[in-house]
Amino acid sequence: MEQPLEPRLRIGALCERVLEEKDGSLSLIRLIDRLVITAEGTDVPRELPPGQVPLTALMSWVNGLGSYEAKVRVDIPDGSSIESPTLPFYLDSLDKVQNHIVRMVLPVKRAGIYWFNFLLGDEIKSRVPLRVIYERKVHPRQKSDESI
Repeated sequence: MEQPLEPRLRIGALCERVLEEKDGSLSLIRLIDRLVITAEGTDVPRELPPGQVPLTALMSWVNGLGSYEAKVRVDIPDGSSIESPTLPFYLDSLDKVQNHIVRMVLPVKRAGIYWFNFLLGDEIKSRVPLRVIYERKVHPRQKSDESI
């Protein structure tokens, strides 16, 4: 279905959380583009152990007219991907803004770049990287005291 005027993505960002005030104003807390995961101890795994990271994506759409669907798709370094639920919205005037705050739990399987794609329908309108870095800090084993 052809739309009267497709909106543009005003903001596509990753952060720890988004605060939405009573007047509709948004505050993005801790914008992130890299995540450093540190393992420390005497027996540290060589590869990043699988885990989960909570984060928030924000999509803000403007200057459009009509009904649309948006979503976030994350391309994971192993070739797999995950998607947010589809978020339908309607813009009835050019000055109207539609914000989507998407809380996600990212499955972190390995270090590398996780691409967050912001889609309108099935078309990528923007994308941002999240670089996951694994740091190992191996401590030498303590020799036990063998006193008689």
